[in-house]
Amino acid sequence: MKNIIQGKVVYLVNPKAGKLSIKQKEKVISQINPNNQEDIIFTKTSQESSTLARYYMKRKALVIACGGDGMINLIAQQAIETSSVIGILPFGRGNDFARSLGIKSIRQAIDNLKQKKVTECRYLDLKFSNNSKIALTCAGVGLLSEAAFRASKIPLLKGSFLYAVSALICFINLKNHKYAVTINQKKRTQEALILAGAAAPYTGGGMFIAPDATKRKSELNLLYANGLKRFDAVKLLIKVFSGSHIKHPAVTNTHTKSFKIEATSSDKWSSIVSGDGEYLGDLPVQISLGRKPLKVLN
Repeated sequence: MKNIIQGKVVYLVNPKAGKLSIKQKEKVISQINPNNQEDIIFTKTSQESSTLARYYMKRKALVIACGGDGMINLIAQQAIETSSVIGILPFGRGNDFARSLGIKSIRQAIDNLKQKKVTECRYLDLKFSNNSKIALTCAGVGLLSEAAFRASKIPLLKGSFLYAVSALICFINLKNHKYAVTINQKKRTQEALILAGAAAPYTGGGMFIAPDATKRKSELNLLYANGLKRFDAVKLLIKVFSGSHIKHPAVTNTHTKSFKIEATSSDKWSSIVSGDGEYLGDLPVQISLGRKPLKVLN
């Protein structure tokens, strides 16, 4: 690692991520390359994670993001802004970013950190009315956002089963929302159960939502499903785990450089935008592929 950075290695850890205890997380980290220059910091808030990441990156330290997709998102955003390299230890419940990089276990993540190989990763750039955010895997509105919100309130489950349960809860009050969608400077009204952009194949703790996400290097994958009743929507959800949902006649699967979503109703669920399992903001939003490189040890 010293040939990549000039300073120390810093592990920023979300103590609440996943099922591992603090002691178990420390044990995992100790397997990598323990030396006197390494710091392990258990952060208490998202703001603290972002602030510390930026502080250490500015001082040429290698920051390892230890947590779920939300934690990695926070660290990645600082890495992009400071042109830094980061490492990841997927301690979360979903770990979709790690899965999209081919990382299937913590053991594999440890091996990747030791190999010191840098990979440039795709991500989504989201521009809201007052700020900008990124999403490492997938971002969108509708059932996707509602399920992510409900999943954050269920403490005992994890992974794809957690998101499947939260999505099934959403079906109780199932709605197809109407949005104003602009693609290639053409604006139209689109009714959709789910409307999402993807830079990587996985979301929702292992749901294979965008099998074609990386087929076009300079474009993101745009998917939406509309006109589905409750029973048909449940059947479609089951197909998402295998990726076969993209063959369903109600699903549009295409690619574009960017698109804009605007709300056409006051329903609270229709305007919430989520990404990487976290709330990111409210409509309107412009979504495109990020231009600055995101460099990850993988």
